[in-house]
Amino acid sequence: MFASNSDASAASSSYDAQREWRLLRQLTLLVLVLSCAWAMALNLVDPDLWGHVRYAEDWLATGVLPRTASHTYSAAAHPWVNHENLAELCFALGYRYLGITGLLIAKCLAGLAILFAMVWNARKNGVKLLVAWTLMLLIAAALHPFFFLRPQLLSFALCSLMLVLLETGFCDWQNQKAVRWWPLLLLIPVFVIWANTHGAFVAGLGIATVYLLGRVIELIALRQSPDAKDCRKASIKVLLSLMAIILGICAATFVNPYGFELHRWLARSLSQPRPEITEWAAPRLGNPAFWPWVVLLSATGLSLLLTRQRRDWVRLVILVLVAWQSALHMRHIPFFALLCGFWMPNHYQSAIGKIQFRLPQVPWLRQVAVIALLACLANLSFSIDRRVSHLPVARNDYPLDAVQYMVDRGLRGKLVVSFNWAQYAVASLSPAVQVGFDGRFRTCYPQEVIDMHFDFQLGEFGGSRNRSPNSGPIDATRVLTFGEPDLVLLDRHYSSAVETMQDCSDWVLLFRDRVAEIWGRRLRYDDPHSADYLPLALRVQDPRPRTGSLQWPALPVRDQGARFAGQNVGNDEQPVEM
Repeated sequence: MFASNSDASAASSSYDAQREWRLLRQLTLLVLVLSCAWAMALNLVDPDLWGHVRYAEDWLATGVLPRTASHTYSAAAHPWVNHENLAELCFALGYRYLGITGLLIAKCLAGLAILFAMVWNARKNGVKLLVAWTLMLLIAAALHPFFFLRPQLLSFALCSLMLVLLETGFCDWQNQKAVRWWPLLLLIPVFVIWANTHGAFVAGLGIATVYLLGRVIELIALRQSPDAKDCRKASIKVLLSLMAIILGICAATFVNPYGFELHRWLARSLSQPRPEITEWAAPRLGNPAFWPWVVLLSATGLSLLLTRQRRDWVRLVILVLVAWQSALHMRHIPFFALLCGFWMPNHYQSAIGKIQFRLPQVPWLRQVAVIALLACLANLSFSIDRRVSHLPVARNDYPLDAVQYMVDRGLRGKLVVSFNWAQYAVASLSPAVQVGFDGRFRTCYPQEVIDMHFDFQLGEFGGSRNRSPNSGPIDATRVLTFGEPDLVLLDRHYSSAVETMQDCSDWVLLFRDRVAEIWGRRLRYDDPHSADYLPLALRVQDPRPRTGSLQWPALPVRDQGARFAGQNVGNDEQPVEM
């Protein structure tokens, strides 16, 4: 009887332990999924979002796609090759019908959908669920710094769809050299959409072309084998069909409003360095994308080194090429992460299978782990809710008070504005104000106008500028005369621009706070006989810190009695009265 009771007690204890381990695994899996969701719910403002929505709204209002630059005085007749038309329509319609919270939720769900597609593909290849989501956490961390509300999101989604179709089309390739054609045919409409959504279709086209050409090379090698006589006739049909798919996806990218001009513009634009744009720089220590990229790169290298699984040379070539590009330009890191998410799970599982470790069999430790995981879940849930509910525009990052001042005082005309604020100015002040340069960059501005702006904002920039030979020597004052601008709105972080304005006797300071300065042409705003004269009593210099934030779009309030009403987020300080 004693032995029987002892056996029953041991069986009960073993059952409890198994139940606790099962609960631990489930909670760990849920924590991993929510951690990935938190990364995909990034709610930092992209400076170009205002412009994307405004340009699409212009298109919807007129029913005509603009062919020349809009909202600008410096390039009004210059051709505008907009490679983000469909993305901008998605943002404008999404904001119109879903609001900013709906867009943030949709962005988070889209990110999770990409990761779930990777997990689905991994599970088909026999990867354990917990292992797959562990790798997804690395993928999500690498995507996180780039997961703003911006057209690149649609490139990430379309690239993922492309990889799903390639994986489905060649799922029987290794064993039978068989191809499923319907997924590959679907690549053609995918590239039609992608070419009208974002310029990164060029990267996707490169990946798909190398992948398909790799399979063609394998077929050619198979045909040379003396043991493959019976399949040579069938393989040539497959080979020709694959070449037709390559031609089809290349031709699909010409289905756009600009035809061949889009490709010519992209070739010209991508061939010129962009040292002024951070995302086109190499990953550097201190950048948020650096360590996630290093960790993912290291995990990928070690997995490929230690794996017992067969290494696909086609995938390996593409991974190396994209990893090389990510080392040159940060903006390619997400594409490396997407490739790793679809192609690395089985190698990752095989590699970690060589690592032997044991968890301590201590009952109280399991209970502590359960409590800790429940606390993580609660914290993650709260953080995700906060991220998908708010897109805060920080008052110490954007000229909210300066633009409100311009609206209150009726300042209008041609505006020189810092590159990173220009599209906020367009959304806030158009049509009363036109800007000299904005985030559309080479899509609608000649290089000479770009050089003129960065001469003013950045100066020599450590000698790393890439300027047109037609721009002449660096001249920070040229932007103040070209097109005869009326106003300057500058970011005080750019000391070169601040010093230039202080040395210009033709301009007068109208507004200054810790974030921004507004300068007006002296003949217009400092002459008592001018209709636009602004008395000293109406000029503002406010040294107080700009704290708190407003919910996007944080546009200026036209009704003076309701300024900033209901828009403050996390700030008890009252707005400055101008």
